[in-house]
Amino acid sequence: MIAPLETATAKASLAFDALIGVFWNQDTQLFDIRTPNTPASYDLSFDLFHYWWQAHALDALVDAFERDGNILHLERGMSLLAGLQLRNGGLTNDYYDDMEWLALSCLRAFDASQKTEFKTAALKLWDDIKTGWNQACGGGIAWRKSQLDYKNTPANAPAIILAARLFQRFGNAQDLNWATRIYSWLEDHLIDHSTGFVWDGMNRQGDFAIDKDWAFTYCQGVMIGAALEMYAITRRQTFLEQAKRTAEAARLKLSFSSSAAMPDEGAGDAGLFKGILVRYLRQFVEITNDHDSREWLMGNARLAWANRDSQQHLFGQDWTAAPIFPLDLSTQLSGVFLLEAASKLERQIK
Repeated sequence: MIAPLETATAKASLAFDALIGVFWNQDTQLFDIRTPNTPASYDLSFDLFHYWWQAHALDALVDAFERDGNILHLERGMSLLAGLQLRNGGLTNDYYDDMEWLALSCLRAFDASQKTEFKTAALKLWDDIKTGWNQACGGGIAWRKSQLDYKNTPANAPAIILAARLFQRFGNAQDLNWATRIYSWLEDHLIDHSTGFVWDGMNRQGDFAIDKDWAFTYCQGVMIGAALEMYAITRRQTFLEQAKRTAEAARLKLSFSSSAAMPDEGAGDAGLFKGILVRYLRQFVEITNDHDSREWLMGNARLAWANRDSQQHLFGQDWTAAPIFPLDLSTQLSGVFLLEAASKLERQIK
């Protein structure tokens, strides 16, 4: 019999408690973006807010509610959404991908709570996100409003997931049309059809070049998620096959085997990348029961837990080594997402 503190669910609870205890700021109603949270731990160029990190922190609150049913997590989510808008000077911002992350987490929070504030935010963000579609590079949603001719996977694959989920929940056929159109553009432009690996973007420097040397975990994750959402709507095996090809390509290119650690991609924004792959890879495993992907996730969970700061249950950017301080919120979120994914898979088996 497994002792309670050895279960992935118990570990996920401790990791989440650390997220709240170390990073939640009751005064700002937001998560601090670094610990220790002192002026000496920042340089002058560091963004002290990080809109899109807060969006993923809302996802963490929803994950915790799904695990333990504590309504306080969703109430804190309401506070976070209010704090974010106060700090941001409104709901929308310049980056389409940032708004997509927040819309996705708000939609999940609405599913969990039925609070209309979350639904209203998700729909308002979606209306703004759709303005990013233009004919530069043959279509696609831009990365940001001030650079409309740069198109990338992080601004398009999450938009597919969002549009597909909106269609499934509210039945607006235009949302399905959006999901289909964006998916077609992404498949035509930023997927290596020989392997299924997903490139980051194109035309970043105005030369229409594709950034094929940018191999990021989260690009693979959101493409897996997009394919799974399209499969959920259409039941077409081609979408499930695309998800499988990308999952395999990610594992083989980024870790080389199902027993190896996901790569250390750096701190800052990059600290969140693995957590995004984890979220959608876990969804893929739940749907397909793919053995290699399950082993990859569970193996990484064991590595991250073994190498955490055992006093505070904090995770670093490298899951094979102890965390280095000061530590970013982004890296803790990825660690929390990993343990929550392991917990969900553990519960699925039972």
